[in-house]
Amino acid sequence: MQEALFENYEKQVWELAGIVPGSEGVRMRAFKQAVKLGLPTKRDEDWRYSDVKFLNDISFSISKKPKAIEVKQAPLSQNYAARLVFVNGYFDEDLSDYAELLEAVNVRPLANHFTSNPDRVDELVEGGDGVALLNTALMIGGMVISVPANTVIEKPVEILNYSTGTEQSASHIRHVLEIGEAASLNIIEHFVGDAISGNYWNNSVIQARVSEGGSLTHHRVQEEGAHAFHTAKAHVSLDAGANYSCSNLMLGAKVSRFEGHVKVMGEDARATIDGVALAGKDQSHDILTNVRHMVPGSTSDQVVRTIADAFGKTAFQGKVIVDKDAQETEADQSFKALLFDRRGEANAKPELEILADDVKCSHGATVGELDEKAIFYLTSRGVDPVTARQILVSAFTADAFERVDDELKTVIAEKVAQWMTERNIG
Repeated sequence: MQEALFENYEKQVWELAGIVPGSEGVRMRAFKQAVKLGLPTKRDEDWRYSDVKFLNDISFSISKKPKAIEVKQAPLSQNYAARLVFVNGYFDEDLSDYAELLEAVNVRPLANHFTSNPDRVDELVEGGDGVALLNTALMIGGMVISVPANTVIEKPVEILNYSTGTEQSASHIRHVLEIGEAASLNIIEHFVGDAISGNYWNNSVIQARVSEGGSLTHHRVQEEGAHAFHTAKAHVSLDAGANYSCSNLMLGAKVSRFEGHVKVMGEDARATIDGVALAGKDQSHDILTNVRHMVPGSTSDQVVRTIADAFGKTAFQGKVIVDKDAQETEADQSFKALLFDRRGEANAKPELEILADDVKCSHGATVGELDEKAIFYLTSRGVDPVTARQILVSAFTADAFERVDDELKTVIAEKVAQWMTERNIG
């Protein structure tokens, strides 16, 4: 079956020639490696909890750019530095708003990047599995954002990925972020599918290099269409004293998966990856992290909370690697899952691979139900059962968003409450 899929994807590689000038060589190299590795199956350890049926059953076409469209989706932040809009994977300049960003930062479409920097095409992260390699082989666009040294962008840059009128089509998007020394950038990725979107596949990759003393804040809100498939990876490298802070809210799509891969390459660097996944009936949400400490004196922290309703499924696979020379590393993982119904499913696989001897590392994983004693306590004081459960869920998920700014935290809390209300959970 995969042979027929790859025959289709090879045709697409040739069809996309020229859409990102200068990338032809790396496209074909990635495609050949994808054929060699194959698409993920349940036999692959990193995908054992994932619903991979769609990857092996559906031969996706290249998504099409609508000729004219009105996007009514409101920004997640009302005070942004810029809003960059992609429709079905294609950048739409008319719908975007650079605001004040261009005054301080170099922003350019990926399609223009290698024209003026042909030697930099080999800096693209090709990926370690068939999904990532297909992103490289079939990328249709993305943005390159370069923040000069000592430049601080306090307001968020929102990247809206909007899907409409899609059926068995795929968007492979690649963003490249370059954070200079002592510079900072705040990114919000928002994935939205409208009411007429079909069973499309959104396959996104962000790769970032954060230079010495730099900071990258990366928020993700995933609200894809009900029949969509969503896979996303972040590949981040941290130099000395650099910081990467990532948060995820996973709400939409039939199947969704986020992977955070971080290489901590400099002393005193810090990485945090947090997330909340809410899975309703027939939804599957996965979070996989891989944080590698390569030098002494760095830290990482992960807080993940998931909730599964009847016939919903969540999974967390978190791995921390501490190299032999990475003494005095501090790394923590915390995973907690709630099941609203015995027919829900939550999977956890926290891992520590420690080769150094002077470290402070911990991980914990629990799966349970809402505390009936706490519900009784609240209802005995006049709180109705539905509201009581919403209060407890809000407190449960809030742990994973402590590092989020107040404006976005409020938006996220409202979306979690709406998810509860739509299911009338009480």
